Amino acid sequence: MKTFRFFAAVLLCSGTLSVHAEAETSFERISEPMAPRNIQILLEKDCDGALLEVKGPYYIFNPHDGSRVASGLLGKRFMIHELESGLKWGEEFPGIHQLYIKPRSSETSVFINGIQYAGAVAIYGVAGKINIVNDIEIESYVKSKLTSQFTAPLEPEVMSALAILVRTDAYHYVTKANPSSFWHVNAKEVDYQGSALVVHNSLIDRAVESTRHLILLHGEDGKDVPFATTWTDNCAGKTAAYAQIFRKDTAAPQKGVEAPHAALSRSESKWTYQIGRKTLAHMFNLKQLSACELFVDKSSSKVYGVRMKDGKECIDMDFFTLQERLGSVHIKSSDFTVTLKEDSVLFTGYGKGHGVGLCLYSANALAQNGENAVKILSKFYPETYLFNLDAVPK
Repeated sequence: MKTFRFFAAVLLCSGTLSVHAEAETSFERISEPMAPRNIQILLEKDCDGALLEVKGPYYIFNPHDGSRVASGLLGKRFMIHELESGLKWGEEFPGIHQLYIKPRSSETSVFINGIQYAGAVAIYGVAGKINIVNDIEIESYVKSKLTSQFTAPLEPEVMSALAILVRTDAYHYVTKANPSSFWHVNAKEVDYQGSALVVHNSLIDRAVESTRHLILLHGEDGKDVPFATTWTDNCAGKTAAYAQIFRKDTAAPQKGVEAPHAALSRSESKWTYQIGRKTLAHMFNLKQLSACELFVDKSSSKVYGVRMKDGKECIDMDFFTLQERLGSVHIKSSDFTVTLKEDSVLFTGYGKGHGVGLCLYSANALAQNGENAVKILSKFYPETYLFNLDAVPK
């Protein structure tokens, strides 16, 4: 099957900051920044079929050769399947195993299994299974991601900072993706939940529009590139480098930062969780728990891994696995210690979240003190540059 990428390759971009005059404008080290317009997100993988509904006028293309194979004015709602002869969506498409459904109007809506998505969708049929990919403008993706993550918006300047971070993360996925892949990222990996909740002219919508095409760049191998970004609720005084906690080799900065506002309230963010020693051992298939060792990032004191022992037998896990198994309501952050008692295990920690990236507690405090989004980002990403990709082709 021939691989087809739905966004056009974009030539070199240049631009200067037009939103915040205080931003860094020294970009001498930037080399060949790419500005893809869209991001492709895998929604369904190797499934038998899916309920595909389009409300409003649409076109259907065969991405193999770019030809238009069908269109509609009033919408359509059917299960889509892969047959030996080709794809079937109400009607059959003989010999066609790839379809690209594109809205003809801004009012057209696309639904996959009841979830609404902006942009277009691509369906790939392979050996009786189908994969569904959402092809969406990065700016729309940023709005969708922030809307699902923040039901109660934060300070306007914090939302603007978050918009830049999500956009940077999206460009990171796009530029790092394998050129032969049909998609850039899996929806589950980035917690992408569609566009149904996006509200026009909301605080989030305005934050994305006011920072349109602004991303952060960080030096890697002599080039400045977009990198993996994230945020944490309360870092309790220090943040950790992305690679230290997520254990992934990315272009993200290799150092965390001090967060004075969160440090001042560290004691107020203290949490504890106690669980039976036998119960904890049983949860991880150990007969008993003889020791619990923590792997700690020395610069931030954040825990990135845990080793539980039963004599010579042991089991290792990363922080996220531990938090998922015990629950985020119990293991609230990666900043904790463990004390083994006779019959129980006591976790004592500070803050909330994995402790990487932008500390929302500190960012809100900075915004309330009059700092703008650029200043906030500069405190948590001091080794990065803000760049405007306003040369994206229309």
